[in-house]
Amino acid sequence: MFKSNRFSSGITHGLSLLICVLLFSGCFEEQHPGTYYTFTGYSIADRLESRSEDFSEFIKALKRSGQWTELQTYGFHTCFAPYNAAVRQFLEERSIKDGVTYNSVEDLPKIVCDSLVYTHLVDITCYVGEMAEGTFPKVNLIDRYLMLSFDSKTKVEDGDTTLTLLRCINKFSHIVEKDDTCENGVIHTIDHCIDFTGNYVYDLLDNNPETSLFSQAIKYCGLRNRLNEYYDEDYHVGLDSVGSASRVHLHASTRDYVLEYWEKRKVGFTIFVEPDSLFNSRGIMDLDDLAAYAKQVYDPIYPDAADVTDPTDPRNSLNRFISYHILPFIAGHDNFNTRKDMISMFHVNSYDPQDYFTPLAPSSMLRISTDIEDGTENVYINRLWKEGNGSTVFKGEKQRGILVLKGSDLKDVNQIAMNGMIHYIDDILVYDSNVRDYILDRRLRIDCGTLSPDFITSGARGAQPYQGSGKRSIGFKDPAGFHSFNSDYRIHLRPVDDDTYTYEGDAVDIEGLFDMYVKLPPVPHDGTWQLRVSFRALTQYCGIVQYYMAKAAPGAELTHDMWVPLGLPCDLRVELNDPNVGWISDDNMEDEDAIDALDKSMKNRSWMKGPDSQTTCNAETHRSQDHMGRLIISTEYMYANMDYYLRFKQLLDKPDAQYCFDYIELVPKSVYDNYEDKH
Repeated sequence: MFKSNRFSSGITHGLSLLICVLLFSGCFEEQHPGTYYTFTGYSIADRLESRSEDFSEFIKALKRSGQWTELQTYGFHTCFAPYNAAVRQFLEERSIKDGVTYNSVEDLPKIVCDSLVYTHLVDITCYVGEMAEGTFPKVNLIDRYLMLSFDSKTKVEDGDTTLTLLRCINKFSHIVEKDDTCENGVIHTIDHCIDFTGNYVYDLLDNNPETSLFSQAIKYCGLRNRLNEYYDEDYHVGLDSVGSASRVHLHASTRDYVLEYWEKRKVGFTIFVEPDSLFNSRGIMDLDDLAAYAKQVYDPIYPDAADVTDPTDPRNSLNRFISYHILPFIAGHDNFNTRKDMISMFHVNSYDPQDYFTPLAPSSMLRISTDIEDGTENVYINRLWKEGNGSTVFKGEKQRGILVLKGSDLKDVNQIAMNGMIHYIDDILVYDSNVRDYILDRRLRIDCGTLSPDFITSGARGAQPYQGSGKRSIGFKDPAGFHSFNSDYRIHLRPVDDDTYTYEGDAVDIEGLFDMYVKLPPVPHDGTWQLRVSFRALTQYCGIVQYYMAKAAPGAELTHDMWVPLGLPCDLRVELNDPNVGWISDDNMEDEDAIDALDKSMKNRSWMKGPDSQTTCNAETHRSQDHMGRLIISTEYMYANMDYYLRFKQLLDKPDAQYCFDYIELVPKSVYDNYEDKH
């Protein structure tokens, strides 16, 4: 663990907070709790106007921007309302920056006034009293993420000490009145305007003296320009399909949705960072030391690249070290794994909710999991813990993994940029032989919502049907990572429903006469791997799909002759209790031996039951459901330094045929030969 005056581990911070509570003679209270869930009969505009002595400057800004009318009418809004004192402080700071005196928001350039307003509004209703620490479920009107974190302060009065809980938006804006409910949304009053100055994610590191070494390495490896990307200017979608203007209705997996397309493709990054203090504690004092360390780690794994000295080459060891820390999407601490309420559907005493992500470093992978201990959720990278590698005979050594620190552990560190997010870690992150050959020698169950950066950055993955959204699903035009041979399809990520029957609650739904492919995450080591896809028996909605696989050297162009069919076409309309599949409930079997025999019989036909590690909304395991299963589509030798692609083509001439692309599994022979069928 590393220590500095600005960084502390979650454990240390939590213990100190608990000790304070136990020792103080006063009480623990929330700062100015305000009017929690008080129905007022006011609109947000009415409520603000009734307190014009507190909010007159913000009201002027709302009227000037045109948002005042929106807050007077029916809708769903979250408004972070800064006190007049907070706006005056903002005006003073902006005056110094621009070299012009601004006495009122009416003096600001129009674009600055609009940005101030849009930063403080979200077009859903979100009660912070219900939120755990993490990012808000939707970006604000200026298309930026907001993050909720917690802090505390003490006050001594007449010998009594009171410890006060602070709710913080983007670290520096404290909520002093929360959850003031209005007819068209909710107001949270803040004591400091939320920053919208627009740093790129690299700037957060470059401006922080405690991350100077990591910042230097990014620049030295030529990655800075990549981290300045923001929007894909080539992405366009009709405005009549965006947001509340959408009139696209569809029926997917027995449910009706309004399909809202993502208006702009936002490019973003998530960076895991070791502060200088951590590097220094390991004897890494400068860029030469870091380059030497990276060479020591990666040359034995990639001997063919040992002589690559150009730091801008992705094969270079230092470039590979830094790139392994960078994910090509934006994710908060609570966005890596499934949504909070879905975690309760995992058997967390036996299994950690987990997901797998491909960073910028070529042919590499991170396993990120959430560990639940005494009600506390901690996020780890490359952890080998409760379920071992997934097989019932695993007797290997457990490994703690690398802890991703929470926002409340980092105090005054700015983590959010307009195109990314920074997360600090408590150990040095590498993709070495231990990670590749041991920790990741496991069943890799990959949620299909992780296969495109667009699904994550847009907030569609794990999205809930929050107030004001109804049954709305986020659609994409050619999502990044997916490639289509035609345009006769719709692809969208459905929100998590209360009555969910999918892995981690959401699913990628594809509809139409689709013929598309997606790049698979890399296998961590050479060997025989089994590829499986999830299966949903929806007889009247689905079609017939032919699977193909292609492999190519990294960066090589795919050609038509590379595609190899994976067996016969799969009729997605088949029932799992069909004799050709052979599904029978465990409850109807005599004993465990009979259950194992049936599992083996099904596998011989390339079928498997669903896993028992997650339950449905009815607290029944996926394994117990006669419409949820897995289909083995390939067992072959795969190489860690090759790129693999999965293609799925609709063969049935049915324009509304559906395909629920929920999850895939990559399983090494060491695991699938050792009885992991049930999990």
